[in-house]
Amino acid sequence: MNETTSTVVTTTAQPKYKSWTLWLSVLGALWVIGSAFGVPAKIGLTSDTWAAIINGVGAILIALGIVNNPTDSTKL
Repeated sequence: MNETTSTVVTTTAQPKYKSWTLWLSVLGALWVIGSAFGVPAKIGLTSDTWAAIINGVGAILIALGIVNNPTDSTKL
């Protein structure tokens, strides 16, 4: 006889406010908005290169929040 086993993966719905990717995207959005209002220059970040790098990281964090699936706590 040939026995087959199946694995059932159950996922629980994760509230969106408990998702780490949500909070990273919020931080990225706050940085990009703050950058538009000149906050980096006020805190001493005057190098255009570093400001561009950090704005790029902020944009990536926002993108991660957009593609996030909050119904699965094991995957992004």
